[in-house]
Amino acid sequence: MRRSTRVTVIATGLAATAAVATAALTLSGQPASTQQDTPAMILAHGADRHPAQTATDWVTYADHVVEVTPVVEKEISPSQDEVDRGEGLILRKVTLRVDKVLWSSDTAAKSAPTSFEWIAHGWQFTDGSMHNRTQMAGEGEPRIEAGHHYVMAIDWQAPKCDPGDGEIPGQWRGLGSESNIPYDNGVLGQGEFQGQTQSSKAARVATADEDPNYSLRDEFIGHTAEDLAKRLAGTEPGQPTQEQSAAPNARNASCG
Repeated sequence: MRRSTRVTVIATGLAATAAVATAALTLSGQPASTQQDTPAMILAHGADRHPAQTATDWVTYADHVVEVTPVVEKEISPSQDEVDRGEGLILRKVTLRVDKVLWSSDTAAKSAPTSFEWIAHGWQFTDGSMHNRTQMAGEGEPRIEAGHHYVMAIDWQAPKCDPGDGEIPGQWRGLGSESNIPYDNGVLGQGEFQGQTQSSKAARVATADEDPNYSLRDEFIGHTAEDLAKRLAGTEPGQPTQEQSAAPNARNASCG
């Protein structure tokens, strides 16, 4: 069986500004292994950017909902401090091709992209070498891997100035762990999840209707993306929380 370790990653999400390794890797299109003897997996826990439990959450906070396919990825080099310490994280910059726009907000900050870059979990390395690495995934969400397809709710984060990191370029980002859905063979819930391939039936068995965390993603397991799009089209947006709707401050402004 795949062994999983749960850790908490204290960071400002996966919008890292680390240097990207120079060699690009074109994905092979092969799905993740489904053998019982699969490698260990570290599950990282982090806070969501926006609420993403309900259809109202999606249409309130997302600019677009899209079907995507990973096409290219690059490793993101760890910081020099991590290299010197001999342990740290290696993230991935994955290029996602937008195959279809399922829904768009009337107030979207930008038109839906034809492709965009996504900062994804990669590996944790220990024992003084980046070769001693263990795969990482976000707890309760897809890892975003080759050979798979996904439905994502995304919003545009404008460029901002961070006192610690300098200027962070504008980018498309997800709402939270519940806003990314496996979508292999045209079936929601089927495909890669936490680095392991699952069927929609297995996903349904793992989800209980009475679970207090039962979400829109759980509800649409086994359905098509078009079914989800119809629900979103018939849902009115709510009122963003005060924190989410507050005007950008100096920290979120351009460094220029």
